[in-house]
Amino acid sequence: MLPVPAVAEPAQTTLPATQIAAEAFDTAEGYRASSASTASKSDVPLKDEAQSVNVVTPQTIADYNVRSLDDAMKFVSGVSQGNTLGNTKDSLVKRGFGTNDDGSILRDGVRSVVSHNFSATTERVEVLKGPASLLYGAMEPGGVINVISKQPQYVRSTTLSGSAFSEGGGSVGVDTTGPLGDTGLAYRLVAERQSEDYWRNYGVDQHTLIAPSLSWTGERASLTLAYEYNDYTSPFDRGTVFVDGHPASVDYDKRLDERWAKTAGISETATARFEYQLSDAWKTRLTYGWNNDRYSLAIAQPTALSASGVLQRRANGGQYDYETRYASLDFIGQQVVLGQQHDLLVGAEQEDSDKFRGKTYRNAVDKDFNIYLPVYGGMDKPSLVSQADSNLSNQLTSTSLYLKDNWHLNDQWILVFGGRYQHYDQFSEQGLGSKRTLNRDSNGDTFLPMLGVVFKVDEDLSFYGNYSRSFVPNDDVDDNGNTFDPEEGRSYEVGAKYDLAPGLNLNLALFDIEKKNVVTPTAVTGISEAAGKVGSRGLELDVTGRIAERWDMIGTYAYTRTEILDDPKHEGNRLGQAPKHVASLYLSHHLQVPAGLGDWHVGGGARYVGDRAGNNENTFYMSSYTVADAFLRWDVPMAGYKTRLQLNVDNLFDKHYYPSSTGSALQVNVGEPRTARLSASVTF
Repeated sequence: MLPVPAVAEPAQTTLPATQIAAEAFDTAEGYRASSASTASKSDVPLKDEAQSVNVVTPQTIADYNVRSLDDAMKFVSGVSQGNTLGNTKDSLVKRGFGTNDDGSILRDGVRSVVSHNFSATTERVEVLKGPASLLYGAMEPGGVINVISKQPQYVRSTTLSGSAFSEGGGSVGVDTTGPLGDTGLAYRLVAERQSEDYWRNYGVDQHTLIAPSLSWTGERASLTLAYEYNDYTSPFDRGTVFVDGHPASVDYDKRLDERWAKTAGISETATARFEYQLSDAWKTRLTYGWNNDRYSLAIAQPTALSASGVLQRRANGGQYDYETRYASLDFIGQQVVLGQQHDLLVGAEQEDSDKFRGKTYRNAVDKDFNIYLPVYGGMDKPSLVSQADSNLSNQLTSTSLYLKDNWHLNDQWILVFGGRYQHYDQFSEQGLGSKRTLNRDSNGDTFLPMLGVVFKVDEDLSFYGNYSRSFVPNDDVDDNGNTFDPEEGRSYEVGAKYDLAPGLNLNLALFDIEKKNVVTPTAVTGISEAAGKVGSRGLELDVTGRIAERWDMIGTYAYTRTEILDDPKHEGNRLGQAPKHVASLYLSHHLQVPAGLGDWHVGGGARYVGDRAGNNENTFYMSSYTVADAFLRWDVPMAGYKTRLQLNVDNLFDKHYYPSSTGSALQVNVGEPRTARLSASVTF
């Protein structure tokens, strides 16, 4: 659904006076944001943070009709696509690290297990680079991505929208918000129905989204309740195969699986956030979050390819139920000690993650499919239950205490420090009947420090540096049934934040990350072993904002050098899926047209992604690519309503490209060709 700013009408309701310091998400101007909440759990100016934070603003989302997290990351340095599990899950590599199930995606600050996290409810996206375990616990050291939802407003507005997709089908939606009389309550309802044909030779992408939310604001307290329901189905597409290091000579739009290869499920999220202003300087916040994704998969899994082009496939499938429950109590405030200000966050949290795969299907291998002369329909759906693989249960429970202090030593220097103590319990078992086995039952404790400094030269320029650590409990066990030690990461980072001009920001970051206790399966026995250490170091540059009257831009560049530092077989190799170079440049222009013809906006740009190793073994590489996008928008008042008509064209020059893989040359993702979307909306 195309988000459209609401028409500001005079408020009809007088609300009670309040001193609540609500989260301010209206600090974005165009493509530029001046503050974010992800690095401190409260809205803080970006220049006061000793970390790199990027924001994909509502205007960026609207102009480029962003419809997925992968799409949103075109506007952020140092992030690229990882293994998306056949395009069924968000998977983003940040500073060289990340998978489709690494817990690094948040919904309003709560860890999410939902397959796709960007929706019509998304207001903006914040990306915190580097280790984020201080505030968010078990995380990969590359960073976190926080999807911020639209909130109920006390100004009445309703937007009706619809779109048509060039491949067939489209979407319709509504976004309505406003006050409920003089009760102090405000509501919001976002709903969308999408049904679009898949761009390859068969498949359909459908979802039905319903997301109500309610806010109450009193004299000293506020409460927000939100719920999102999404019923979805989409193709499970393993992409194409590589032969001798290159894509096989098959039609770009032909799938190599079967028509029944898809995922279908229901995802739900619910959050409750209560804030109470204890004093002029302090407030407390109680947060509860829950999300659940119940879905089934059916896959024509490729296993081997002959020289003549016969692809061996196996019908696999499963039923999944992933759930996260989260609760936190935070105290946020400012304390002046000896004339120096401390911006403090003190909190405690409890988090439970349950991942369950029920019946798991593993049919016999089929050897009758030729990729050069594909004939569909000869392979049965997954039907044979695997006793050993079914009923896989992974549970992770943790309890944490944390503190963060932004200590303003004077007008120029800010010392940032904090720590997190976390206790965690792991449990995993798998199998049916006599095949039931206990994989692990363990627990542990960890302390994660963070130290940073900010030097504000003047109002326009600041420098920062930080040291931080991360950890992720390992899921695997050795051949004696013992759980491996958690993966541990450490990071050093220095950077600069500079206002090149009013409304134009430059962010520069240099980083060095190492992660140890990395576990990989051995090639001979398949039993896991500790592989030692991997590293990532590089540079990131982001320039966002207004460069001239009626001109806005987003420019990014990232150099990331990844390396396996300690491994018996792959030492010196690059990490899979991690490009060395990624760059983008997008420009938009507000056209000057005669009065009465409405407002016309045009924009476009391109993203370059360098070559990537397809796996840690570096046995094949995916070539670099450049993909261009463009849009044209017409905003015109009609009968007193704000009306919008917009055309977006993605992959403008119809580039064939391969953005990621599963680690196998038989499963390489295929990039979407040139597509167009015509959208219309009216706001009243």
